[in-house]
Amino acid sequence: MPANVNLASAPSLSGSPASLSRPDTTRRHEPWTIATIVLATIAVAIRFFFWLYTQRNWEDALITVQHAENAARGLGLTHTPGGPHVHGFTSALSVLIPLLGEFLHHGLGLPLLKFVSAICGGIAVWLAMRICRRLEVSFPIALLIAGYLAIEHHQILFGMAGMETQVAVTVLLFAIDSLIDMRPLRVGLSLALCPLARPDFGFWVVFLLLLVAWRGYKSGRWDALETSIFALLVISGPWIAFTTWYYGSPLPNTILAKAFGFGNNHGVALPWYRGVPVPAIIGRFLARLRSLIAVLGPAYGGNGTGFATFPFDPQGIISCIVFAFTMAGTVACLYRRQIVYLSIAGFITGYLLYYLFLVEVIALWYCIPFAAIAMLAAGIGLDATLSRLRGIRWRIAAAYAVAGAYLAVLIAVTPITINGERNVQRYVEDQVRKRIGLYLADNTRPDQTIGCEPLGYIGYYSRREMFAYPGMTNPQVVRFVREHPDQRNLVDMLDYFRPDYIALRPLEYKLALRQGKKWLVTDYEMVADFSTPDYEKEQLLFPNQNLDTEFYLLKRRSAALP
Repeated sequence: MPANVNLASAPSLSGSPASLSRPDTTRRHEPWTIATIVLATIAVAIRFFFWLYTQRNWEDALITVQHAENAARGLGLTHTPGGPHVHGFTSALSVLIPLLGEFLHHGLGLPLLKFVSAICGGIAVWLAMRICRRLEVSFPIALLIAGYLAIEHHQILFGMAGMETQVAVTVLLFAIDSLIDMRPLRVGLSLALCPLARPDFGFWVVFLLLLVAWRGYKSGRWDALETSIFALLVISGPWIAFTTWYYGSPLPNTILAKAFGFGNNHGVALPWYRGVPVPAIIGRFLARLRSLIAVLGPAYGGNGTGFATFPFDPQGIISCIVFAFTMAGTVACLYRRQIVYLSIAGFITGYLLYYLFLVEVIALWYCIPFAAIAMLAAGIGLDATLSRLRGIRWRIAAAYAVAGAYLAVLIAVTPITINGERNVQRYVEDQVRKRIGLYLADNTRPDQTIGCEPLGYIGYYSRREMFAYPGMTNPQVVRFVREHPDQRNLVDMLDYFRPDYIALRPLEYKLALRQGKKWLVTDYEMVADFSTPDYEKEQLLFPNQNLDTEFYLLKRRSAALP
């Protein structure tokens, strides 16, 4: 096992250490090569198995792919056929990959994104092993990091359920790997892909450009900075220009919808802690931190309402321990003062602050790219910690023990979580929300409107104009929540627009009636009840955390039949 880099003698930004620019010819290559091939193969295979076994489609994936399908049919890159152009998706790559699939063959959009995600799973493992080897992370800790990327449930779930998450993780790792030897073309390409994978990765790109510029100033070589700026203009620039022309702004409507729909009660999007008492701030901060780092340990977020922990680790102690090593690794990276290390430290620090203080609602899939880089930092921190043990054999034994124990826990819960996703798809998504959309497609006119909170399945299968809170595909809803801060909730929004049909969960319906919203009874009639039978609900993993097992469908009494 190679010794850790001496922090006191770590190279600075002005140069690249020999260990990072030249391969170590004395190191045996075979274990690394074999481990990389095995783990990458496992990553791809388990993703294909997940895809075929669960048939899982995450709701937000259907929102995005609906834009691609409409565009391929000549109806515009928008959510509602015949409606105004609405930037109702967030990631450019999440719609461009399905768009390519739809142009090749109708219905290929979502499968193509899943296929790309499966392949990217293997590439992410390869990049992680390559980064660990080049940064001289010990072999067993490299196995821990790459093993996490290969088999952790949520690293699999979101990409294979049709989200851009796996692509985003791979792009981040590609950028970090490119910064090690600073080949200008590779650095430029990787930085240009970051904002296309996730718009908020643009913050990190700005930070990296500053690091590259500082390196150019110290060394007198500006080729990496020039190439990076050129690549950003050539690759990311056209997308920004297109969205500005097509939608009127490069800022996705989804970002505005979440900011105003879930913001504080001030009429503008403000941080969640503004105007909140200090004790409440501390409690909410700890809850947000716990949610952000939950996937660093065994957890389950397939119900969409947050991450549930397992009985053997109810308080999420494992994820907290991993996060502690993430912080240690971040500090170690700061001490080493080389661009690649600072890029890791900058990502962890920047996005920790961003998600904890500036994002009103931390969506589950936001946590996955952060967790991937956090695990890389945790590996660096763990390696630095174990290097303080006396004796090479003790360090090797401890590293293998930690890696083995941690991966064993993840492997143990994987069959449970995968089966949980299959049951969610069969008993909730297909049997409830998909059926609502199909019912509305058969029993409404194309000009009639639907109101609800869950947009994906109902909007995708009904193909109707949606007044879905907080308005991710409807700027009218965003305008309402922005201009009516005291009515920033689902039921008041529905009262304002009065759509022809409304889908409400029983909890939402009964709460509205207790609050005196009598118009739901006087102006609407219940036409259907879609629900998961109790015996099927019991087969869900953490069933009490799934809020979508039953919906009431209401029809406005004055709405004409189709």
